[in-house]
Amino acid sequence: MLRRHLVKAASAIALLASTGLAQAFEKVVIQNGSPVPAAAYVDYYVAQEAGFFAEEGLDVAVRYAQGAPQAAQITASGGADLGQFAFEPYLYGYAQGMRGKFIFNYSNHNIFFMAVPVDSPARSVADLAGKTIGVSNMGSGSLIVARSMLRAAGLKSDPSVFLPVGVGDSALQALKSGKVQALSLWDGGYAALERAGVKLRYLHHPRIGFIGSDGLFVADSAYDRVKDRAVGILRALVKARIFMRENPEAALRIYWKANPASRQGATDADALRTGMAELSFMMNLGDETPIDQIGRFDLDKLTNYLAVMKEEGVLTSDLSAKALATNELMDRVGPIDAQAVRAKARGWK
Repeated sequence: MLRRHLVKAASAIALLASTGLAQAFEKVVIQNGSPVPAAAYVDYYVAQEAGFFAEEGLDVAVRYAQGAPQAAQITASGGADLGQFAFEPYLYGYAQGMRGKFIFNYSNHNIFFMAVPVDSPARSVADLAGKTIGVSNMGSGSLIVARSMLRAAGLKSDPSVFLPVGVGDSALQALKSGKVQALSLWDGGYAALERAGVKLRYLHHPRIGFIGSDGLFVADSAYDRVKDRAVGILRALVKARIFMRENPEAALRIYWKANPASRQGATDADALRTGMAELSFMMNLGDETPIDQIGRFDLDKLTNYLAVMKEEGVLTSDLSAKALATNELMDRVGPIDAQAVRAKARGWK
């Protein structure tokens, strides 16, 4: 009996080898800045579940941190191959010698912006004169953008204008109670409120409101070691975006698998309605960026972004857009069979 089992096992191994399924997957660790799985990383979950990472011969582990500054430190020090976080922690770290580049443009907007209740009389930042603005904490990157927005409108922007209110229910209660008249959070914080049915009006920075301000980062010390695997990650992320556009409900259900607590609703229909509100807000599912432009940086726009960050004292050294971000690895992604990806999305069960 043992002999028969050994023969069967050997035959199975030979079959896997002959069909090309027995391949050595290369490990890649990606460090993001969220403490738990979040809608901000849904394309990673889609790329994992739909097999796009596997198609590149990659075994990807997504790790979590207590914020973008910690994620930046871990990645820059070699604790992860790549990192997914906002630009600001890197800009602060640059003066202390942190070096690397962003290789994938994750958003088409600045992730930090302000919000007021949908029925608020405030229609612009100038209308917030004399108002108190809620922030998650006084170290948040949203404070930087909010200060700049207030200054651009000719308003006071010192710490007395802001009140730490946390996120989620605590931020909402501060807004409802009148402790604050506006919020300054990030897209993920607002997405959770959208999922809960909260209706807000959003105010964006006049100069950098629609410039992507987060992405996939690789430290200079790791670049040569991980660049080939990074190209595979980028290719898989582009496929994930195509998949999500074609079948957002499937992407949502994949997200629920990664984060079961995000599925909220008494019925499946309720959960789909609230879930799609969150996903649509986070991932801009109506985005029509051409496939060959997904993930690429506009260096002219990044130059404007860096100018604002220098005005705010976030960037104290000379840093060019070319030194901050590169399209070099996106240039290596090559053509993608979008029809095959769409077919997979349409047939997803």
